[in-house]
Amino acid sequence: MGRIIFSLLLVFSSSIFAKGNDLPSTDQDLTPVQVSRIFDEQNVISVEGLSDLVDREDKVNACIDSYIKKQSRSYARIVQNNLYDLIHNFDRITSKIYGKKPEMDEISYDEKLEALARVQCEAYYNMGVLK
Repeated sequence: MGRIIFSLLLVFSSSIFAKGNDLPSTDQDLTPVQVSRIFDEQNVISVEGLSDLVDREDKVNACIDSYIKKQSRSYARIVQNNLYDLIHNFDRITSKIYGKKPEMDEISYDEKLEALARVQCEAYYNMGVLK
C-alpha cells in the first residue's frame, strides 16, 4: 500500500512540475538570441523602477562620500578596523579574544572605510533616513 501511494505521489508531482515550465523543450538547441528574447520577455523593467534605482544610487553615493570625508581621521582607524573585522572577518576578532596573534590583513584602510560606508548608507536608505 505504501509503495502504491509513493508511486502515485511521484507521478503526480512530476506532472505538476512539467506544467509550470514555460521554457521551450530541451530537445532543441537554443541560440543566444532566443535565450535573450526569453529573458527579456520574463524580466521586464519598468521606467518607474529605473528612476527609483537611479535615485537610490545617487543618494547612497552622496552618503558614502560624506561618510568617507567625516570618518577619515586617524583616531578612528582602530575602531573602524575592528568594526570591519566584526562584519567581514569574525575569525580575526575571535583570535584577538583568545589572545592569539591574528593573521596579517591585505585589505587597505580605504577599502575597509568604503565597505563600512556602503553598508551604513544602504541601511540608512532602506530605513528611509536618506533624503
